[in-house]
Amino acid sequence: MSIALVPIGEVDGEVTELLKKKLRKTFNVEVSLAKTLSCPDYAFNKARGQYLSTAILEDITYKKEYSAYERVLGVFDRDMYASRLNFVFGEAGARAAVISIARLRQSFYGLTEDKKDKKLFQRRVLTEAVHELGHTLGLGHCKDPRCVMYFSNSIADTDRKGPGFCKRCEKGGSAFS
Repeated sequence: MSIALVPIGEVDGEVTELLKKKLRKTFNVEVSLAKTLSCPDYAFNKARGQYLSTAILEDITYKKEYSAYERVLGVFDRDMYASRLNFVFGEAGARAAVISIARLRQSFYGLTEDKKDKKLFQRRVLTEAVHELGHTLGLGHCKDPRCVMYFSNSIADTDRKGPGFCKRCEKGGSAFS
């Protein structure tokens, strides 16, 4: 099993290195940094000032350069939305997922960032990446607010749950192991 990690537009190398290392450990699979996808202007909604996650997801799902991988995870540093939702931290399909790291930063909420906040940001990034990859494994949303598969309606939900699976979801997500 393998995961292609796809930076979309400009993404800090620290973020991709963190995900490469942590996702390898979490899912016990090979994680490779794949070719960067240019900023998806086609997905930008000028009226909203956001990018449509579904359009980006479709693009990375069907790109030939990522076809050798069982799973694809796009990482984007811009704000995203999906149909009927004000924003999304990510979206997933059957073999690909995309996450936005924009709302995972304290600065998005007008707060200053210090060293402690860097760790919080990294935890949030990992949490959303694991959540969306969990969906590619067929896991739905969990009712346990501490499980990574719990639906995040706010950054507080992401902070509460963290990157770990509950026992029930861990059994259901063992397709990578």
